[in-house]
Amino acid sequence: MYVHVTGTVTEPAQLAPHAEEEARVLRELKDDGIVLSAYRRHDRPGAFLLVEADSLQDARDKLSRLPFAANGLVTYEYTEISPL
Repeated sequence: MYVHVTGTVTEPAQLAPHAEEEARVLRELKDDGIVLSAYRRHDRPGAFLLVEADSLQDARDKLSRLPFAANGLVTYEYTEISPL
């Protein structure tokens, strides 16, 4: 299944110490075919992700590896989507 994930940064001032590890884990998730695409928001701190997972819970579990999420610096909203 495909999942559209909207990430909202809740603690922008605390991101810097985790940024390198965040980029590394995001690359792993992309390499593993979990994160199909990722986009930075320009209207406010956050991101949009397209994720492939077995379920919404599977998507949550996999993205919880990201340091920003693991440290409570970002929240995610998950929406199941399908191709037109």
